[in-house]
Amino acid sequence: MAAPVVKELLVDRYGASAPEAQIFNGINLLGALVAVPLLWAVRRTWGSRTVLIAASLADGVLLAVMALPLGIGWTLALRCLEGVTDVLVFAALFDIVRGRSVGRVGVGLGIASSPLLIGLGLGAVLGGVVVRQVQGVGSAMWLFGVSAALSALVGILAWRWRRMDSFPRVPVRAADESTASGSTTERVWPPLAMAFVDRATGGLLTGTLPIALAQVLGYSPLVRGVLVGLPLLLMALGTGPCGWLCDLFGAKRVRLISGLSYAASFALLPVASANPAVLGLVMLIVGVSASGLFASSVSLTVQSGASAVTLGAFRASGDIGFLSGTVLSVLLLASLGGTEPTFADYSTVLIVFAVLHLMTTAVVTIALSRGETARA
Repeated sequence: MAAPVVKELLVDRYGASAPEAQIFNGINLLGALVAVPLLWAVRRTWGSRTVLIAASLADGVLLAVMALPLGIGWTLALRCLEGVTDVLVFAALFDIVRGRSVGRVGVGLGIASSPLLIGLGLGAVLGGVVVRQVQGVGSAMWLFGVSAALSALVGILAWRWRRMDSFPRVPVRAADESTASGSTTERVWPPLAMAFVDRATGGLLTGTLPIALAQVLGYSPLVRGVLVGLPLLLMALGTGPCGWLCDLFGAKRVRLISGLSYAASFALLPVASANPAVLGLVMLIVGVSASGLFASSVSLTVQSGASAVTLGAFRASGDIGFLSGTVLSVLLLASLGGTEPTFADYSTVLIVFAVLHLMTTAVVTIALSRGETARA
């Protein structure tokens, strides 16, 4: 909910600078560095359901405290801690789904991703609506308060749904096991690299682009919320079908096609930014392409090593990518335009990240193809 309206939440509320507002969207991802070893430490004593309950409730508490007028420093610190709970929730939830996806890992994880992405998309739109309707400090109280309540609700539902532990766990289907042959390093690094670069560009979409639309082009909070939420909602609708395509045609093929279309549409953002209708169309293409990226990278991650720790590493790699993308964009903008970047500066950064994503798609596709040839 907060990503498209960080200007109102931090710049207007605390007098934060634009770089500080951008860091808010990424500093929680530092928690990913702590979450994976923590997940590895507790995985033998705590089941995925227990991790899901505890992490969801802790996340709700952190969000509730951020609603208080703590100042920019403490708000950023709590946002960083929230990154730990985010990764734990993701890994536990997807491990539960993975264990119950009988022979259809792509479809199972794709469908499971839909509620998550719907929540992100609707949250972005709702954030714009709340800031438009509730002025001043009240908007922050509402945004963080509602987010805290939803996180707590996840933990309560997981606690009440006791049958979650009684479902039979199943292995990855035989086709996936054969694909997963080879050393652990060879299997894991391609999907982790995918997650890193996908989320790095996602950091621009949810962090840098909204600030550019607000400060340079003057878009309203509602329009910003809709534009940022649109690709997330399309990802939610597309992950299930794309997961089915991964099971049917192979995750590598889906990844290649989605990666090429995503990089092309991402490069078109600077051209389309001045026109809301055209920008909405480009964001539509970004969302459809991103659904294929997410479904294929999750499928390849499960094939590389089906465990909560592997899924946690996938999420952590993506989170580190998001943070890296956010920080790098801030540094690039500062080097190009100083404290007041121009539209041309923002456009240059978007083009740089589009090229980076295209190059990663090429490298990963070649690596996966060589791996298949070596195993043949």
